[in-house]
Amino acid sequence: MVASNPILVIGGTGFVGKTVAQQLAQDGYPVRIFTRDGSAAKKHFDSAFTVIQGDIADEAALAKALDGCSGVHLSLPSGSNEAELERVQHQGAARVARLAAASGIRHLTYTSGYLVSEQFAHIPAERAKLNAENAIRRSGLPHTIFRPTFFTDLLPRFIQGKRASVFGTQPHPIRFLTLRDYAKIVSKAHESQGTNQSLFVCGPEARTFAQALQTVVDQVLPGVKVSHSPFWMMNMLNRLFLKGQITEILQLMAASEKVGEIGDPSEANRRFGAPQTTVATWAKQQRSTGG
Repeated sequence: MVASNPILVIGGTGFVGKTVAQQLAQDGYPVRIFTRDGSAAKKHFDSAFTVIQGDIADEAALAKALDGCSGVHLSLPSGSNEAELERVQHQGAARVARLAAASGIRHLTYTSGYLVSEQFAHIPAERAKLNAENAIRRSGLPHTIFRPTFFTDLLPRFIQGKRASVFGTQPHPIRFLTLRDYAKIVSKAHESQGTNQSLFVCGPEARTFAQALQTVVDQVLPGVKVSHSPFWMMNMLNRLFLKGQITEILQLMAASEKVGEIGDPSEANRRFGAPQTTVATWAKQQRSTGG
C-alpha cells in the first residue's frame, strides 16, 4: 500500500537518486527532493515534486525536510575526495539516520555498492559507504541497504568519440543492472517497509564488461570494436590530464577485476521480483528514444 505521506529523496538530482525519485512519484508517492542545488532540481523535476534546498550537514534543514515524511531514500554522491566522502557519504548518512529515527520515519533505504566490504575498505568511496551502512544499522531505524551491481546506464561513459574502452582486462561476468529496474525495487521496498537487511541487486544476465560495452556500441557506433586500456595508462592519463576525475571508477574497476561480482541477489529477487532488462534491451531503448 502506497503511503500518503511523502518520501524524502536525499541526493535526488544525482545519477541514481533522480531515477529513484521519478519512480517513486510514478508509483504514487508524494516526493520531496533534498539537494544543495535547488536550481538544478527544478530543471529535473516539475511542480509535483517538492524541492527543499539545504546541505546534509545542516541538521535544521534536514529535520524540516524529514518532518511529516513516511520514508527517506539516500543516494549520496561519491568521488575521490576523502574529506568530502567522510562529510557527505558517512557522516551525512549517519546524521540522516539519527534524525529520521527521532522524527518517526518508518523506513530508510540506502544505495550502497556491490563491492562494499572490509576487503575493499582501503578504497575511500567503499570505506565511506561501509561506515555509512554501519551508522544506519546503529540508528535502530527500520532500513533496507541495497548493494546494486554495476549500472548498465554507466556504460556509455566508456565511449569517447569513436573509441570504446574497457579499463583493464575485466574477465569476470557481471549481471549489469539498469537504473530503472533498481528504482522499481527501491519503490517496492518502501511499500513493503524495511526488514533491516542488506540486499544485493543484480540484473538478469551475466556478461563480461567487454561484451556488455560491445552490445551498447553496436547500437550507437556500428562497426567499432571495444578495446582494453591497461590500468597503468589510465592512471597516468588520470593523473596528468584529468586531474583525478576518474580516480573512483579506476579504483572500482581494479577491485572488480580481482573478484568480479560478489553477493547473492536471491533474497532481493524473492522479495521484489528479479530485474528483467538486459543490456541489449536497454541499448535498443536508448537508441529508440535518443537517450
